[in-house]
Amino acid sequence: MAQQEKQLLFWNTFSIFYYAYYLNIHQLYGDLKDVPALVDASGKDKWLRECFTLLTTILLVLRFLLTFAGLSASVVAIYPILTNSQPELLMPIIIVQAINDVVLNLYELLVGYGVLNYLFPQSTALFVVFLAKMVIKITCSLSSLNYYSDQHNRLVHLNSYNIEDAQSIGPSEDSLYEFELNNLSFPSD
Repeated sequence: MAQQEKQLLFWNTFSIFYYAYYLNIHQLYGDLKDVPALVDASGKDKWLRECFTLLTTILLVLRFLLTFAGLSASVVAIYPILTNSQPELLMPIIIVQAINDVVLNLYELLVGYGVLNYLFPQSTALFVVFLAKMVIKITCSLSSLNYYSDQHNRLVHLNSYNIEDAQSIGPSEDSLYEFELNNLSFPSD
């Protein structure tokens, strides 16, 4: 197994544990109950509080649903990482990570800016810390996403070669054996 595959397997195993930890319906219920109380503590106009309550609730529910999808996709992504075949099985984790880790983090950044700017304007220092945290989180998410997309591209190119070309590139022996087994013609009875 190549170094890149070991790193990808580590990231994938880490993401499985991460998604499994945050897939907690009781925590989601508690967070959804706390949102109105925390937003109402600002004392701003009711329509503004309702708007931010709705935006935050949507963020929490989408994050929970995509955590479930991410757990499923991470489990499915183990097969192409270990066998160097079927690159299409990496697409679900790439899509889920792009939505969950990039798009929803940007959405969280915008909602966080709105909450700290409109509901609690006296907490500018808190926004700087929040912004730094989100930039680090998005950067790490993009690097993890880059690992999966590199592996997907490598597998697509590897599978487009014939077996002689694949041996010269140097893939793992498991994928070569799998390629040979798939292309054997067994006599029919």
